[in-house]
Amino acid sequence: MTTCQTLAMTSRRTLVAAIVVLSTIAAACSNETSSSGTTTTTAAPTTTAAPTTTAAPTTTAAPTTTAAPTTTVEPTTTIAAVEGLELSGLGLGDALFGADADGVLQYVQSILGPPSSDTGWIDPLSLGAACPGTEIRFVDWTDLYLFFTNDSPAATGVRHFSSFTYGPPFGATIVPFGLATAADLGVGDTVATLVGTYPTAVVNPDDGLGATFGLDDGLYGFLTGTTEADTIIAFVGGVGCGE
Repeated sequence: MTTCQTLAMTSRRTLVAAIVVLSTIAAACSNETSSSGTTTTTAAPTTTAAPTTTAAPTTTAAPTTTAAPTTTVEPTTTIAAVEGLELSGLGLGDALFGADADGVLQYVQSILGPPSSDTGWIDPLSLGAACPGTEIRFVDWTDLYLFFTNDSPAATGVRHFSSFTYGPPFGATIVPFGLATAADLGVGDTVATLVGTYPTAVVNPDDGLGATFGLDDGLYGFLTGTTEADTIIAFVGGVGCGE
C-alpha cells in the first residue's frame, strides 16, 4: 500500500469518527436544551365533590279516625190497653149483666167502634145450641164476644146483656188489647200471678174441656194447664149458651 492510500484511509476514519463525535455532542446538547428549556407542568388532579344528596321530606300520615259504629235503635211498639171495659163477674165495665141490649151495644161501640160481626136477633134453635131464651144475638170485636138473650138468670122477658168471652182462639195477639180485671189480671198472665193476685182463686185440672179457674165474683176462665208457669187463655163472665 502506498503512502497516499494509507493517508487517505486514515483521513476517512478520522472524518467518520469526527462525524460520530459531533453527532453525539449534538444529540447531547439537544437533550440538554430540551431538559433545561422546556418545563412540563402536571396539573393537580381535579377533585370532584361528591354530589349532595337531599333527603326526601318525611311525610307523616294523618292518623286514621275510625268512625264510631252506628247503633240502630229498633222502634218500640207499644199497644195501648183499652180502658172502660173492666172484666168482672158482674159485667163488662159499666155494662152490667141484665142491662138493655141496645144500651150495652152503644156503650161498647163508643169504646171499640163498630163490631167485627153481628148475627142480629135469631132463634137459638137455628144454631142447634142449648142457649137460654127464645131469641139470641152474638156480637163480637175480634176476640171479645158478647151474648144477648131475652131470658137468663140476669133478666127475663127483655133483650139484655147475658154473657161475654174474652180471649184469642189460638193464642195470637189479642184484639182488643189489654182488657183486664180490677186487679190488672189479663190474658197471658201465669197461674202463679193468678193465685198471687187472687189467693182465693180456684184452679181446676182439665176435665175434658181444659183446665179452668174461678174467682169469687163469678168470673172464670180457661188455662193452658195448672202449673205455675201455665197461662190464662180466656175469661168468661155471666151465663151463655151450654151453661
